[in-house]
Amino acid sequence: MSKAYKHPISGFLYTINEVGLVRVEDPATGRYGIFDDNGIWSEGEIIDVDLQAAGWVGRTPEARALRQANS
Repeated sequence: MSKAYKHPISGFLYTINEVGLVRVEDPATGRYGIFDDNGIWSEGEIIDVDLQAAGWVGRTPEARALRQANS
């Protein structure tokens, strides 16, 4: 099971997508953003991310394996 994290201040949900990048979603609006594990934006409406949360979710062995398999 992939790691998921609900940010205590913003309420954003941090998860891993199918290619190993961090998906940040606002459950209240449905907006999302895709970031690497260093917080570098890739796509979506959300363009700012908590770097610690992105790293914590995006640097798991599962996320690394997905990124390597899709590169």
